[in-house]
Amino acid sequence: MNKDNTYRGIVVALKANFLIVELDNQDFKEDCLYEFSKKIRLLCTRRSKLDYKGLFIDVGDIVFVESIDHQNNRGVVSDVEPRKSFLKRPAVANVTLIAICISVKEPLFDIEQTSRFIITAECAKIKPIIILTKIDLINKNELDLYINKLRNWGYDCLPVSIKNTKSIDLLIERFRNTRLTVLAGPSGVGKTSLINYLLPTLSLATSSVSKKLKRGTHTTRHVELFAIGNESLLADTPGFNRPEIVCEASTFATLFPEFRSQLTHSKCKFRNCLHLDEPGCVINKDLERYSFYRENLEEIINFRHPYLGG
Repeated sequence: MNKDNTYRGIVVALKANFLIVELDNQDFKEDCLYEFSKKIRLLCTRRSKLDYKGLFIDVGDIVFVESIDHQNNRGVVSDVEPRKSFLKRPAVANVTLIAICISVKEPLFDIEQTSRFIITAECAKIKPIIILTKIDLINKNELDLYINKLRNWGYDCLPVSIKNTKSIDLLIERFRNTRLTVLAGPSGVGKTSLINYLLPTLSLATSSVSKKLKRGTHTTRHVELFAIGNESLLADTPGFNRPEIVCEASTFATLFPEFRSQLTHSKCKFRNCLHLDEPGCVINKDLERYSFYRENLEEIINFRHPYLGG
């Protein structure tokens, strides 16, 4: 126990106006209430001084808890540590790996949708790994095409199938060697099913893909952290199908590894080149994702500087 009776923990979920904070049992060895539990979860409120300081608390934040009621498993969050990273949507702090789940079929792999999720990770400066799900629905040649596509974009991918457990062991090893992994992706690609396989005691609700809309429905309603190793956590997140791209036009190209590679070896004629139709631009316009880049860059420009016509 600390001298000031303050304990360090991590926010694993938000519930209405409360924080669910997980603490280590070793801090409570003198208390027989927690004898058989390695981790303790407390339902916490927060000190009003945090609001005055403008400190927001999200899942993944490292916090300090005091005024603990051991009988009712309650406490009060008095302070929060500075974040090492932050993913805005879904809101998760101190993320060390973003695992983007994309199905190759049902729903079909979508370049724009996949790129939007990747851009979200790039904006947070966290390089993602792509998990290709439902690979049992396609043949090896088709799978190789997807793997090569992602490699050309500059990303590693791990093909998995819950039905034949391909690469599941590699995935578990990767997650257990990472402090906090966020599992993200569109609805219906199998995120929750994957978590149920990795952590069978959870039995989270799942749903099938809509035959009419060709996409999944939302089963995960909030972000929650689950232990997948001694010191490793996995976050299941709500599925959404079109992540918003929020960035400056001048830095948008730096969010594409295939563009960054070209800009590392060559420089455009103009320093403020946006890689559209400027003379002396070194970006290869034949790259697969260039059309995606151009279309979304023009949206960013129009949003920042809307046309004011009469």
